[in-house]
Amino acid sequence: MKRTTLFLAGLALMAAGCTDTEIVNNNAPETSQSINFAAYTSKLTRALQTDVTTSNLTSFKVTAIGNNSIYFEDVVFTKGVDVWESADEHIWPNYPLDFYAYNTPENDSDVDPTGFVSYIKLDDNKNIKVTPAKELAHQEDFVVAKALRQTSAGTSTNEHHAVNLTFKHYLTQIILHAKNSYTERYKVEVKEAQIKHIAGSGIYYFAADKMTADANSMTDYSASFTSKMLTNVAHEVMTDDGGGKAYLVPQNITPWVQSTDPTNTSKGAYLALKVKITTVDGARFYPATGEDEYAWMAVPMPSVDANERIYDYAPGKKYTIILNFFSERTSAGYVDPEEPGDLDGDGDTDDDKGLPIGGNVIKFNASVDDWDTTNTTITINL
Repeated sequence: MKRTTLFLAGLALMAAGCTDTEIVNNNAPETSQSINFAAYTSKLTRALQTDVTTSNLTSFKVTAIGNNSIYFEDVVFTKGVDVWESADEHIWPNYPLDFYAYNTPENDSDVDPTGFVSYIKLDDNKNIKVTPAKELAHQEDFVVAKALRQTSAGTSTNEHHAVNLTFKHYLTQIILHAKNSYTERYKVEVKEAQIKHIAGSGIYYFAADKMTADANSMTDYSASFTSKMLTNVAHEVMTDDGGGKAYLVPQNITPWVQSTDPTNTSKGAYLALKVKITTVDGARFYPATGEDEYAWMAVPMPSVDANERIYDYAPGKKYTIILNFFSERTSAGYVDPEEPGDLDGDGDTDDDKGLPIGGNVIKFNASVDDWDTTNTTITINL
């Protein structure tokens, strides 16, 4: 009898509205009709904050259901030479199996783990709860796949007699860039980033092929890095190496409305950077006072459409957000509504929440008074 082997035929990469499929080439000749199930246990370490691809997907978990029973549950399949195999043998039954698969988390942090919790049972409510880590450096990509009504005979056309799985990305990816368009006059340094008031958990449902955000799981995401001086060229500002990204639960967000709710009492979503802004000669611009030369600035979470107010951050989509400081030679965003810095130099920050950082360009209306000639004639008689 043939043993169960799961083969990854392709990983669907959905980014910025496009979908590409990456195919694994398996040219090794088949040596036997019966697939060897030797365990492959040496796991390659994939760095976190890395997109899952066919080449770096080293393992995933699979639950198999058939004949109204669970055939096996959350079994880890690890990449071998040509196929993905399980350490324990699982032999094909004489009835079809439905396979439900997802990648295994690699963040083993006890404090800030990325969590994938499966609930794949006999009922129709088959799902996986996903909770991205709060620190961006600990976050992981999440991919899922399913293959229904599979049989041993159905794999006979496959070179390795394996089930084909095509995984899809199901988180939203955000990359944050920043630039300074007025380097001639101002310096902007950045050393921390936050994404505030975003749903922190979601549930992926296999039946609907859909993820639903948990509205009661609102949280903040953060990243710290070595201070960066912004230039007039946009570059990533969430990591030291420039390869940072945030993996978030897809959701329709409610943004902070600075104009009507400057202190953000409604807890709308926004982006924040901890910045130090000075003139090129070193005069403090923001924060104006304080022992810490850095303070938080903020902008509302942007619409995903340049022409419409649309805040539906979709699964499998990659969004690059660029914060352009002094784009019109005037503005550097707003004072953070919850963690404000001193804007006006009075030492009080509460009255600065949500106010614009910067304003109109300094200009003057100039006039010169006429000479006063009233009774100013002086006669000297000689």
